Amino acid sequence: MESFHITDDFFESLENEISSTNQQLFNTMKGKDDFLYSVEFIKIAFSENLLDDIEFLNTLSGQPLFKARHANIILRDMLEQVIEFIYLMKHTELITEYMGVNVDTSKITTRNPIKGIHKLGSKRYSGGRKSVSEMSQDINEKKSSPNGSSLYELYQLLSEECHNSYFFANLDDIEEVETGKKTLALTEEQVSHIIIIVGSFMEVYRQ
Repeated sequence: MESFHITDDFFESLENEISSTNQQLFNTMKGKDDFLYSVEFIKIAFSENLLDDIEFLNTLSGQPLFKARHANIILRDMLEQVIEFIYLMKHTELITEYMGVNVDTSKITTRNPIKGIHKLGSKRYSGGRKSVSEMSQDINEKKSSPNGSSLYELYQLLSEECHNSYFFANLDDIEEVETGKKTLALTEEQVSHIIIIVGSFMEVYRQ
């Protein structure tokens, strides 16, 4: 199977733009007491994490330990976070809740890890964290348009890939035995997913 990578030019251009913009955003936050609850901080935090994920995938791509299922897991998470980022940028009044202002860390118990993670997840929001489906609906990314599939449809696709990851891995192993070809790098489809995720993120990040 032919392998693909995010090109150096693409990543360097993205990295340079984010680095430059984040420096400007950081400068505007200087002296602010509530900078953790600002749009600027959210943009910086999300963009840095997004760059980390892309660099990790691109570095891993082509290495002997690369597995397509691992890339799909990361891509699915990247997409969910980008959907939530776009949702937060539309509802900036929710940033304080996203950052955990409602969470009393002294009451998070280690005896019940499920309740603990809920307090850091859905209970951060006074009305509960919206599902990916609900956030996608709110930002008009639930259904496809004439221009192509929606972010939520891509999220569903990646979710199915993850749900059935071992099954698809078995098919890859069978193909390797039959043809001698082994998938050791990002596929063309996965690179396309990255481009879509980055494009959707940057469109809002630049505003």
